[in-house]
Amino acid sequence: MLGFLAVIPLLGSAAPSPPLHGRQAPSGQRRLPGSSFGASTLNLFNPSTNATFDYVVVGGGNAGIPVAVRLAEAGYSVALVEAGSFVELGNSNFSQVPAFAAAFSFPDPRNPATVAPMVDWNQMTTPQFPSRTTRLVPQGRVLGGSSARSHQAFHLGTKGSYQAWADAVGDQSYNFEHFSPYLYKPLNFTPPASSRFANTTPEYDPALASHTSGPVDLTWGAYAWGFASWAAKALAQAGIKMRPDGFTAGSLLGSAYQPWTFDATSFTGESSESTYLRKIGLKNKNLIVYPSTLAKRIIFDSLKTATGVEVDFGGVPLLLYGTKEVIVSAGALRSPQLLMVSGVGPAATLKQNNIGVVVALEGVGQNLKDHPLTGSISRRVNVETTARLQSDAAFAQSALNEYLSTPPQGPLTTFGSDLMAFEKLPSAYRKKLSNATQAALAKLPADWPEIEFLANSGFTGPLKGFIGSPDGSDWASIVVSLDAVFSTGNVTIASNDTRVNPLVNPGWLDDVRDQQVAIQAYRRVQELFNQSSLQPVLVGTESFPTASALQTDEQVLEVIRAATFSAYHFACTCKMGRSNDSMAVVDSKARVHGVKKLRVVDASILPILPPGHLSGTIYGLAEKIADNIVQGK
Repeated sequence: MLGFLAVIPLLGSAAPSPPLHGRQAPSGQRRLPGSSFGASTLNLFNPSTNATFDYVVVGGGNAGIPVAVRLAEAGYSVALVEAGSFVELGNSNFSQVPAFAAAFSFPDPRNPATVAPMVDWNQMTTPQFPSRTTRLVPQGRVLGGSSARSHQAFHLGTKGSYQAWADAVGDQSYNFEHFSPYLYKPLNFTPPASSRFANTTPEYDPALASHTSGPVDLTWGAYAWGFASWAAKALAQAGIKMRPDGFTAGSLLGSAYQPWTFDATSFTGESSESTYLRKIGLKNKNLIVYPSTLAKRIIFDSLKTATGVEVDFGGVPLLLYGTKEVIVSAGALRSPQLLMVSGVGPAATLKQNNIGVVVALEGVGQNLKDHPLTGSISRRVNVETTARLQSDAAFAQSALNEYLSTPPQGPLTTFGSDLMAFEKLPSAYRKKLSNATQAALAKLPADWPEIEFLANSGFTGPLKGFIGSPDGSDWASIVVSLDAVFSTGNVTIASNDTRVNPLVNPGWLDDVRDQQVAIQAYRRVQELFNQSSLQPVLVGTESFPTASALQTDEQVLEVIRAATFSAYHFACTCKMGRSNDSMAVVDSKARVHGVKKLRVVDASILPILPPGHLSGTIYGLAEKIADNIVQGK
């Protein structure tokens, strides 16, 4: 049924106009659409012609596009290099219709239809867990990057986590008071639609109403799945109350209906490409986009100054020079790869791959962090769930009709996990942790949650994602994500060629402290399903995993490991830090240590992985660093 729905006609479904080769329009004249793309800088009779800009930005994702657009706004000439193209060309409506995000974002490698090879890097992890299992981790190879490959969930980290960031790097401009103007700058807020049922009306920070001038729309779906309101009752009964200010005011503890980066008129999902690039960047003659262009290496001169980037432009080798700076925004997995193949990274790794050392930075690719999704439980329910989009043709047709109405309404306007919640483990579970684990958690800021719950109106099992069910009937889940993570992975290379994927070791649950928290979080989910307020919606006693088979902690851990996958919050592989930190890769202005005119701006430079989802923090980081550059910092 998803295949049927995926071809519904949307305005955004049509492919963008093909590039028109042409010169830049003089001031005051109209600008041809194709003039915004890299082919317009080429001499058609000598296609190997190189080009020079003030800035070359590598990576058109969550951070790269905002940085490029803001620099172009400030009057600089900017080249934006992206290995992929427009998401609609390779993914039809799956990146636009909110309800399809689950099938799009949690691919099953056994089902090629969900892998989306035209918009993804097809990145596998190294073997994980005692079972030596590998996982496919979606990473957007597309304009918009992984912001076009996600669920569009938006919230901010906690004030305490931003303070920890500021303290770690010795720069108080990252505390919430000073950072928040950049965090809110991207937003164009719209209150929730009046078509939602009264018992699913979101509460939110009233201050959001003043943030309406940014390119990124923030709102809620025009519909909420029934399981969400029942889950809210169970959470409240268990002590997790609804937050009156949502998740956008610097606090997370509690529950809330999740806001999304959806266009509030069309209820289509947004990315950095559909917002910053389409709304602002493509109107600016200072910005030239090189889509389907793979960065091969950063060029350095004898003084260790970055002077440009060697790229493959659709099979044509080009040199794009940046007279002011080169800015790497290829994400937490590919930014360290590009640094390493360019001679910046651990000396031993460079030597093994026959790469000359420009500067030995041992932290490149190290300290990989992620929020693993673990410990979910699914139960049969007697309310409508996402399974009906696949198994019930009449329901799917009705949902389609509602979505194509004006204004759009119904279940296609939202993702299946409408309701989210965060908490610190309650004392009954905390006391079952080792003293060492309790002590480590106690060092975190008081507002830092340890676990996140997602109330999902769908079956959640190994590699099943967030939609559908094993038998076509209605199932719902409570999914757990660990938000205070001690396990650390790494990214390295096995080749000096960026066409070869890096080696990604997430290290999920490697640290025994994470294992202990995951086990207790699973037990907590069992308690949530046992709340009396949730019983009217549950059908029978069958659950996945089967509760009777999970008596010991060892049994629980085995099941958790089998189902663990990424929340796609990879970060910290080029971490920000002080000059005396041997593992730091960039300073607090995102400048790479040991070289000149090179910055990294994306999730890889986070010094710590804050709780919650990252897109809002990364948009804000991009705005902040772009402003630093414009201000000459």
